[in-house]
Amino acid sequence: MTSGKYATFATDAPLSPSPRHPLSQAGLFSRVFLGWASPLLRLGNSKQLNADDVWSLQPAHQAGTIAKSFSSNLEASPSILRAFLRSFGGRVVLTGLAFLTATGATLVGPLVLNHVVNTLSTETYDVSDLSKWIGGLLLTLVVQALADNYANFDTEVIAIQFTGALKNLIYHKTLKLSAASRLQYSTGDITSLYTTDCQFLLDAAFYIHQFWLMPLQVICVSVLLYQLLGVASFAGFAIIGLSFGFNHICSSRMFTHYFAFVKAKDVRMQAVTETFKAISVIKFNAWEEKAETRIDEARKTELKDIWGFLVYNGLSVVITWGLPVFISVFSFLVYVGVMKQSLTPAIVFTSIALFQLIQSPMRLLPHIASGLLKAVVAQKRINAFLAAAERDPENVHTVDHPTATSYIKRDIVVAVENGAFTWDANASPVIRDATLHVRVGDLVVVHGAVGTGKSSFCSALLGDVTKISGSVFVGGSVAYCSQQAWIQHMTVRDNILFGRPYDHEKYQRVLEACALTTDLASLPAGDRTEIGERGVNLSGGQKARVALARACYSDASVFILDSPLSAVDAIVQNEIFNKCILGLLRNRTVILVTHSPEIISSEYATRVVTINENGELVETRNGTSSRTENKPLVTPLPKLAIGRQDNYVTSNTEAWPSVTQSPRATNDKQDANETDKLVQDEGRAEGRVGRHVFATYYRAIGGFPVLAVVVISQILWQALQISSDFWLGDWSTDATSSTAPVSQSYRMTVYTILGLAAAAMVVMRTLVISWCGLNASQRLFERMTHALLHAPMKFFDATPVGRILLRYSSDTSDVDLMVPLGIGAFLANIFSVSCTVVITGVIIRWNGLLLLPIIVLYVLVGVFYLGPAREIERVLKTTQAPVLSHLSESIEGSAVIRAFGSDRVTRFRGINDDKLDTANKVRFAKLCVSRWFALRMQLLGSALVFIVAASLVLLREHLSAAIVGLAFSYVLKISQSVQAVVTTWSIVETTMVSPERLQQYVDVEQEAAYKIPSMDPPCSSEWPTKGAITVDKLSFRYKTSDRVVLKDLSFAINGGEKIGIVGRTGAGKSSLTMALFRINELAGGSITIDGVDSSKIGLKTLRENMSIIPQLPVLFKGPLRKYLDPFNEYADEALWNALRRIGLSDRISGEAEKLEVMVEDNGENFSVGERQMLCMTRALLKESRIVIFDEATASIDHETDQKLQRVIREAFASSTVLTIAHRLDTILDADRILVLDAGEIVAFDSPSVLVKQGSGHFYELMREGGYLAKVVQQS
Repeated sequence: MTSGKYATFATDAPLSPSPRHPLSQAGLFSRVFLGWASPLLRLGNSKQLNADDVWSLQPAHQAGTIAKSFSSNLEASPSILRAFLRSFGGRVVLTGLAFLTATGATLVGPLVLNHVVNTLSTETYDVSDLSKWIGGLLLTLVVQALADNYANFDTEVIAIQFTGALKNLIYHKTLKLSAASRLQYSTGDITSLYTTDCQFLLDAAFYIHQFWLMPLQVICVSVLLYQLLGVASFAGFAIIGLSFGFNHICSSRMFTHYFAFVKAKDVRMQAVTETFKAISVIKFNAWEEKAETRIDEARKTELKDIWGFLVYNGLSVVITWGLPVFISVFSFLVYVGVMKQSLTPAIVFTSIALFQLIQSPMRLLPHIASGLLKAVVAQKRINAFLAAAERDPENVHTVDHPTATSYIKRDIVVAVENGAFTWDANASPVIRDATLHVRVGDLVVVHGAVGTGKSSFCSALLGDVTKISGSVFVGGSVAYCSQQAWIQHMTVRDNILFGRPYDHEKYQRVLEACALTTDLASLPAGDRTEIGERGVNLSGGQKARVALARACYSDASVFILDSPLSAVDAIVQNEIFNKCILGLLRNRTVILVTHSPEIISSEYATRVVTINENGELVETRNGTSSRTENKPLVTPLPKLAIGRQDNYVTSNTEAWPSVTQSPRATNDKQDANETDKLVQDEGRAEGRVGRHVFATYYRAIGGFPVLAVVVISQILWQALQISSDFWLGDWSTDATSSTAPVSQSYRMTVYTILGLAAAAMVVMRTLVISWCGLNASQRLFERMTHALLHAPMKFFDATPVGRILLRYSSDTSDVDLMVPLGIGAFLANIFSVSCTVVITGVIIRWNGLLLLPIIVLYVLVGVFYLGPAREIERVLKTTQAPVLSHLSESIEGSAVIRAFGSDRVTRFRGINDDKLDTANKVRFAKLCVSRWFALRMQLLGSALVFIVAASLVLLREHLSAAIVGLAFSYVLKISQSVQAVVTTWSIVETTMVSPERLQQYVDVEQEAAYKIPSMDPPCSSEWPTKGAITVDKLSFRYKTSDRVVLKDLSFAINGGEKIGIVGRTGAGKSSLTMALFRINELAGGSITIDGVDSSKIGLKTLRENMSIIPQLPVLFKGPLRKYLDPFNEYADEALWNALRRIGLSDRISGEAEKLEVMVEDNGENFSVGERQMLCMTRALLKESRIVIFDEATASIDHETDQKLQRVIREAFASSTVLTIAHRLDTILDADRILVLDAGEIVAFDSPSVLVKQGSGHFYELMREGGYLAKVVQQS
């Protein structure tokens, strides 16, 4: 963030410039060998890497740049595949040629082996000829390394660019969806497209070339085998065919289980998402155990399918490892037994080398098929989304439309002509036959009963609903304040500026007009205080006023304000109405939705419009006075002509009078980084993954017994593998041996048994690791879930939900699959390499010393690579959450973003691109260092092959041809094996970051005891029986470092008493609720309920015996019945009875699905008032002795409110009811009123007594609201 007069919002600029990309200045040699990436590796070995240490992406790699060209190609042919080929086709061809070169080079090794062993089998041979062949092999291996490195590098670069462009387009599309499309695609659906489907396309990039190279490689190997073995090779081909069939069966079963566990994971993630997005509801209702059971049951279903997937994956692994053995057994059986030919070392080991070349395609086959299938589905899903219907620009006409002239002449800035609007084209209109003309400077007040369509009317003016008939004209820039305030995860100031330049004087006037000055003074860092997701640490009233301030600062000409004053008390409402609506905005056009009788009857309202139950606009009154007639309390914004927007930012401080304000409210000289951050940046471990993480995982998988089984099976597998190779080598010398020949059937039988036994060990190792890995994952998952559900609310206030969901999605998936499979692969490779090096070293004798420098270089390169690779992986994980958080935030606020104009949409696209580029630059850095490492491993492997091959030629006098062939065949695969050791260990280390991250949440701070059997009242006592509450010297704070927000409160409430709680924002009303429920522990004093000290009993006992109806109810997508009764505790009859008493039975019975009607994301198919009523319905079912209403009727019209109050009085007649309210009608019949100010009690008595005092906060509220006469009359 910057400071000063023209400072903008924090996310517009990076905190510090990233270094210039070195690729742009690298020479040819550096580009070929990736030398330009070495400085990053050196930096990663000297310090902990951060995102700022990674080079910025080159313009050609940035999401916004690529999206422009890709978008034009997509428009030319609306198919993602065709657009991809148009954009990247040339480079795809080049990478295909490079892959073809690398694949062709793999065939050279077996050919050289055959020539060398054949030559050395003769009595005379030409050393210079062998030298040429070995030199040619070295050159081929180097070419293979370079070609393979280029192909893999540019393929992933293309994939990063491609998915970056797609994510850009998905985000942009999200902000343009029509109402019908928005109903079709939930937030979760769009997030899935943005993450999972794009990842499928990213993964598939590596399989594009393998799809055609794999059969080509098999054909080439088959031709060479035929030349070597003749018709005996057909036996091998038959085994290949059978293995393809068996692999197909395994793959199809794998896919079945894969899709099943993906579906099960979606169900589990839905349960997790709903739980942690509604964690406050979970805690208030003591539903932790029920939520944990629901998540665990979904998890068990998922694990069952994962295990099925792993079993068939294990069988596929056996096929992969055993295929060369099976092929060689049957091929040699035909060659020897049928064709009556003798095996020679050249034939045997060349054949085996060729058989091993088939191993890789067979291993990749299921992955290729699965990856391509998922990519095809993902491509179709993204195609369908990008083709979804968008908002029709004709929904709202602007000044550029031909019809605008007639309106401009009459000074009309907003017009609706015979309009009919609907959210769903298949449903009846929510607004019908609407006609309204609004002139420049008018104040139009809109009101109506709950659910009649007031918010829908606002959306119609914004063009967000489907227009069935009529027309809408808006002749100027718009500022929109939604009914549920949309707050961004940034500072208060940045929320208000919304990316616009900062002007001090204007900003102060907006704060004063929106009654925010006092509130900001109470925040830790004033307006530089960073607020959490959805403004979690602001009250409902504060959030509404911040949203209103954002609208006021925009300098729009038309202000559409949907109930911004419903969450504030009468004094603040009157202050905002006078200072903001009548003052700051007096020269602007305002359309204000409200339930306030005072505003509806105000003489300053130019027009008053009622929306009736049929969705029709009925003009009920015209104002008698103009807003320009009163003296403004805040200097108004200048008047604008139709179609003009005020972009004026003054430099003359005298032009806009200063407003008296607390110095704490704003501080322009304050350093930009001096913010009080509720949500802290995600921490991450430094250096190697901690030993405690490995120790924890070691214990979780079963400890020493499991480790012993895995190691023994691994040793036996390697011993059997080596034995079969030596047995085959000995068999190949039978024809030239001077000893008595051994039976061919005996040779074949032993070789077959050794091969099958080795395969059995592979099965054992794979299944044991998979089973124990799943058990370890489940233990960590259960412990994390339990720990999180019992973490204090302050943890969730400081932790974005997206950060938690990443632990449950990608991290859990890594622990389920990647960690155990990675450990298994590492053990297999380390044992294989160790045995190969030892055997080769023994065979080449003293020449083995020449291998030491290569081994040392292997170790040095590996160590040099591992540290930076691990850190980059950690950085990459931390860059994902901000991208998803911004996406989710933008989806929720899409209506607000669009309403403020195309420049705001462009700005948000830019933010998305910046965050996406930050993640992609780290992904690109990961690619660079991994390819840097792979290239060096391959080049060192080439040197190793050359040394061993040359040594075998030099030692020919001391070695048999069989031993030469065996050593040569081993060394041909050692390069890949050594690279695989470091790569798999890197995978283990980087994926062990995931259990490390799960363990971080296992270790989070916990709330007080959930149950205390020795102290909890017995269930039979039905505590509390009366609901009497005694508060004694209560002090309360949210964090130990925070100031006390409730100070030494003492009062008593009788059982069954009805108490109203009032006070301005920040007085401590909601804090008192938090203290009652022990959401945070008391800083001092005590709360006693029916004689039981609430701090001495378990949280479950305390919370489940009270009920709360919050100001902002949380609804999730799913059946209504599930929302009302999440854990199936009530019969349908009880639900209908509760709905009937609340007044929603007609609304629900009118739905075809009745109780099973789907609630859309965030309850968008119900009005905010209806959502509050649904929450009340749930409270009725619970029948608690103590009930708290926290602004529960703020979004409900007065007539409905009065009906609900009667229901509340009847339903909770014997219960203690605490009602926090700004709307005084709600509490006028309360037994007593508790008045709070700055965390202290300033009055506590009956309404009539408080009014008779003739002064005080409650008296002023009554006077401002016009209720004094009513109370006097009642008394």
